[in-house]
Amino acid sequence: MMNNDLLNELKQRQKRILENLGTDLLILPAGAPPTGVSLFLQDDDFHYLTGFPEEGAIAVFDPTRDSENVALFVKEKDRQEEVWQGFTIGTRKARERFPADKVYNVKSLESTLKDRLKGRTVYYKAIQNQRQGETLEKLLEQEGVVPRKSGGPFDELLEMRVIKSAYELEQMRRAIEITGEAHHACMRAGKTAQFEYELEAEFEYACKTRGVRHFAFGSIVAAGAHATCQHYVENNGPVGPDDLVLIDAGAKWNNYCADITRTFPASGKFTAMQRDLYEIVLASQKAGVEAVAPGISFFELHNVAARVFADGLKSLKILHGSTDGIIEKNAYRDFWPGALCHSLGLYVHDVMPQAFRGADAERKLEPGMVVTVEPGFYSQDFNHQIPEAFKYIGIRIEDDVLVTEDGHENLSAAIAKEVADVEAMVQSGLQ
Repeated sequence: MMNNDLLNELKQRQKRILENLGTDLLILPAGAPPTGVSLFLQDDDFHYLTGFPEEGAIAVFDPTRDSENVALFVKEKDRQEEVWQGFTIGTRKARERFPADKVYNVKSLESTLKDRLKGRTVYYKAIQNQRQGETLEKLLEQEGVVPRKSGGPFDELLEMRVIKSAYELEQMRRAIEITGEAHHACMRAGKTAQFEYELEAEFEYACKTRGVRHFAFGSIVAAGAHATCQHYVENNGPVGPDDLVLIDAGAKWNNYCADITRTFPASGKFTAMQRDLYEIVLASQKAGVEAVAPGISFFELHNVAARVFADGLKSLKILHGSTDGIIEKNAYRDFWPGALCHSLGLYVHDVMPQAFRGADAERKLEPGMVVTVEPGFYSQDFNHQIPEAFKYIGIRIEDDVLVTEDGHENLSAAIAKEVADVEAMVQSGLQ
């Protein structure tokens, strides 16, 4: 059965959407079925408003129907289908377990909805390969309805998801805790792993033995020069004894994501040059974390970390000139081309209103938001202006940070990132 706190929270979310709709109609499809024989993961918005975990479902939000504001259309139990596709919740159990005023067999979708569409503004975004999409689109066309794919309840959903509730934070804390344990397992395996995929397996094993069924994204396990590609996912290269290993990976827990990056020396000991670069990225990252607070924009936060990063590269003679000039000309972006932060939640790069984005962002961070803080150093062959010793090195350090009323809480602070702690964790793998 669904937790009462979650049930009440889902009802409150539905109430807010219904109030936003006025007299309009929102039709929300569940996620598309998986390809082949594989595990299904529910669409984020559908999960957020219904908690219903199966594909092939439709939720209809209609504020004009007093006794049926929220209708859920689900697959009925079918013994023959269950032989092949696994067990189905069905209409009876869906009525008992999920917050809907009425639960229908999804086969009655067309006949039930037909009379509700005339003269209505309908919000609906198709999901590719969703089973009921073709039926819905045909019905809308027959009734002369051109659905709206943006604005209204979609904007409201976006605003709602930006700020995390106590329940959501509880799920994220667990996802982050498990992810941290998995990162530590990879560090301990660093001295014996010969290939990146061994560490990928180590990460997944540590997560799955703790109950994880889904991951936030495809794990990045990059040794040596592979770490200079920010989204390297092949994970099939060798792990050299003198390599730095960058792992960017995260578990999901009840659909909520963790996103953590750690970089460690496979040998268990940073070389002097590796340590110098690592300390620069770490100082930049810690400055970014410390600056997280209500009232600062993503752009301002990025520049706090970028200044520390630029000063560090100046100290190694990799960058030259004034820090202000380096920041103004984006000269440091040859080595750190990405952004410092993104929102985190049901999706790894979670929803974020446009007003938060860009150099002229109007919106500032607000309590209840969870953001990543992840500077990095990436030096490839095209970085001609630096000594050869600094080339082909990738370092990233990433934490997940909650914006609080008076500052921030680093949700992943327990995961080793200080030089001594990282080295000790790697070396403990052989003890």
